[in-house]
Amino acid sequence: MSAALLRRGLELLGAPEAPGAAPGHTKPSQAPMKRTRKAKATQAQKLRNSALAEFRKKERRGYLGVNLRFMTSARSTVDESVTRQIMRQNRGRKACDRPVTKTKKKKKAEGTVFTEEDFQKFQREYFGS
Repeated sequence: MSAALLRRGLELLGAPEAPGAAPGHTKPSQAPMKRTRKAKATQAQKLRNSALAEFRKKERRGYLGVNLRFMTSARSTVDESVTRQIMRQNRGRKACDRPVTKTKKKKKAEGTVFTEEDFQKFQREYFGS
């Protein structure tokens, strides 16, 4: 049974809840109110947004120059023969590696099997002219 049901039952019977306490008079709970999940989520989102805004204000510098210097300073120290061997091994049966040697065949202009007289005869029969 819950505490609320027990209190109601005791009030109905007329017995006090605790010694020295009047029926119907209970102390307010001293425990802090629990926040709902939604309230917690919105507060967390506000904190996250403010932290991001503060970071963006402080960090307005671009890293393009630093990245370019790093990329240009880092050169490959691998021997060229090793590079060629790796490239040769990677060439395989992929479609992008196949050489294009075949040319498409040009289709010949198809001639008609009917003559001009046949067309005129067809026109006379169907259109009556």
